[in-house]
Amino acid sequence: MSQSGFRPGGNRVRFCAAFFLLALASPVRAEPLAYITAQGADALSVVDLAQGRVVETVKIGQKPAGVAVAPGGRRIYATNPEGKSFSVIERGADGRHKVIAEIAAGAGPLGIALDPAGARIFVADWYADRVHVFDAARLQEIAAIAVGQSPAGMAADPGGRFLYVANRESDSISVVDLATLKSVAEIAVGKAPFGVTYDPNGPRLLVANVQSGDVSVIDPATRRETRRLKVRSFPYAVAVTRDGARIFVTNQHDDSVSVFDGKSYAELKVIAACGYPEGALVAPDGRSVYIACWMDDVLARIDAISLDVVGKIAVAASPRAFGQFIAPDAR
Repeated sequence: MSQSGFRPGGNRVRFCAAFFLLALASPVRAEPLAYITAQGADALSVVDLAQGRVVETVKIGQKPAGVAVAPGGRRIYATNPEGKSFSVIERGADGRHKVIAEIAAGAGPLGIALDPAGARIFVADWYADRVHVFDAARLQEIAAIAVGQSPAGMAADPGGRFLYVANRESDSISVVDLATLKSVAEIAVGKAPFGVTYDPNGPRLLVANVQSGDVSVIDPATRRETRRLKVRSFPYAVAVTRDGARIFVTNQHDDSVSVFDGKSYAELKVIAACGYPEGALVAPDGRSVYIACWMDDVLARIDAISLDVVGKIAVAASPRAFGQFIAPDAR
């Protein structure tokens, strides 16, 4: 598997004792919180974005990668590729987090997503070419949907009608009807799609194509690619501001973030961000873009207006944050 896969094992397990001390404390947590899967530490770093620091570190499964936060932020899900499972974490009334379950999820769980209500959990099984569907209340599997080869990132539309699945080895996006839980279409994109983002402005899908070094823009109504945005080496994830005005793309092998105007698609800047940027998400305030930096063990903050890196927060080893790592805001 390429470097955009699980990256099992390795020798970068550097887990500073300071994280354990933070976990033993009882800090006051503000909103919002970011949940950063730390693959080298088998942990989830809980970051208070207002304070700009880790306030808790939760030990979860083996080599976590994907993450999805339910609406309201009371439950968090994280895939454990080497453990062939996903962890279910709940935030208690006291603000502390506890793992309440570890659920078996096929041969290679990687991407994870929820429907808009948080009622169903979707887990992409990289090795079995399936998306496993779980009932969030009962934590039981209710379906397994055949998709393309090596499914990775996923995103549902805000209306909860369709789930879009990036099939890395098929160079396509599967469209899953969430009423029937069946794949109803396949959209051709660039080479080796990995991260996929649904932007309600337009609307449009934005797909990071790792091996062709570009981003596919897809019209979900026609299910056709409308353009390609050329970026740097190994694009991993795409984040969009709430108003759709700016698009941010993490370039793993270039240690950079490409920024585009959301309307004209003109490239605005290439930001020298950090070592091996991966997961990306715009915070609810719309002003900050957060980037998980796998090589640097930090969560970088980019100002969405000035397009400068304005801060870095130390997190546990090898952060990936592949998915919705902050509770989704109401639109």
